[in-house]
Amino acid sequence: MLEGGEATVGGRERTDGPGGGPVPAVVPGSTFGRRLREFRQSAGMTIEGLCRASGVSARAISDMERGHSRVPQGRTLALLADALKLDDGDRARLVEPVRAQRPNSRVGRPRVGELPRGIGDFVGRVPELALLRRHALAAPDRGWTLLAVVHGQPGLGKTAFAVRAAEQLREAFPDGQLYLDLRGTDPVPMPAGEVSTRLLRALEVSPRSIADDEQERAGQVRAVLRERRCLLVLDDAADEAQVRALLPGVGTGTVVVTSRRLLGGLEGALRIGLAPLTPRESAALLQAIVGQAAGPEAGAVARLCGHLPLALRIAGARLASRPGWTMGRLARLLSDEDRRLANLSTGDLGVAAAFAPSYAQLSAPAKAMFRGLAHVPGPDFTAPDAAALTQRDLLDAEDLLEELVDVGLLQPEGDRYRMHDLIRIFAADRLRGEAPVARWAERFAGGIRTPLLLR
Repeated sequence: MLEGGEATVGGRERTDGPGGGPVPAVVPGSTFGRRLREFRQSAGMTIEGLCRASGVSARAISDMERGHSRVPQGRTLALLADALKLDDGDRARLVEPVRAQRPNSRVGRPRVGELPRGIGDFVGRVPELALLRRHALAAPDRGWTLLAVVHGQPGLGKTAFAVRAAEQLREAFPDGQLYLDLRGTDPVPMPAGEVSTRLLRALEVSPRSIADDEQERAGQVRAVLRERRCLLVLDDAADEAQVRALLPGVGTGTVVVTSRRLLGGLEGALRIGLAPLTPRESAALLQAIVGQAAGPEAGAVARLCGHLPLALRIAGARLASRPGWTMGRLARLLSDEDRRLANLSTGDLGVAAAFAPSYAQLSAPAKAMFRGLAHVPGPDFTAPDAAALTQRDLLDAEDLLEELVDVGLLQPEGDRYRMHDLIRIFAADRLRGEAPVARWAERFAGGIRTPLLLR
């Protein structure tokens, strides 16, 4: 028996001691958990009552009282203290053990699932952010977990969008916000079993309680998320199978999945497709990065960057790091199409490097189709156009075009397809770099020569 608490059975309070009165309790867990329980009982509130008053889930409160969640976030503490109507002295007593634990828990051990650093000069996406916010705030009243899929071609800033949305929604999710990079564009994406293990650790489930079986771990993730009002960002998903088993149905939380793919197999999702920025947003982003008025020549730079956020950020960073350069000089530098992708690279960032993983995921025929599309005249084209250009059967061409759409290298517009200008330049680079090799290999092997665009 420990002082300052009461007995629990299955997480519920016992009041069936000798004589029908309350029994002294065994209260496992931290000093914070015991104090939270004491304050709740003094206020005459049950766990469910404190849940309703504070907006913090009953499961999270129970975990805190039992010591399973020892370092709650500051906003969670504030919500609990407000609901309990604690004065300044009692607030300090509640927070004190948490502050004492934080230094020991943080030194050399970053919090699992921490959101990445947001972008201070984030520009645009106002309608998309408003749409996600509206659905996320309405989801708890409907009793189901919101699933939002943010999709689009490489370089559009899907991760930055998800992080900005999480920052704007922080107060709506008192049980926390979690982030996990699924590495969907890596040669080997994170296995679904590892995803569930990492999420359980981020959700502060004891390692001893994490199941060995992959399906059971996925069930544990769903069970915990059902009971907590938290926002989960699953960044760069490879496909539906990587995340489907982890998604709870009912609950008060929100799951945001980003991917280059549409992930059409995830039912009931709110889909938010990102597009390049508008010319005005592009100019505003350049101005924010450079730190000065962009001037009329910023429009030329934005156009040469295809209004792609990644390209704009790289161009702006290059200009900002070279005080002697002007926006006009940068525009002249980018006007050389053969060198544009090389010039849109700085440090570990590069437009071509962002496109390359999508290209690597393609089948050999789809790669050949992609290279051939570098010579499509005009801004868009139809499937028959692509079939004629690459000398393929129409049905075969349609399948290959959809494969390109699936990895974000092509955008469908009704019955037509559009390729971003920078992606077209990337395709031309692949055509120059790879097609001659393929042609020489066939000649050497004595094979039948076919049109270059088929390579």
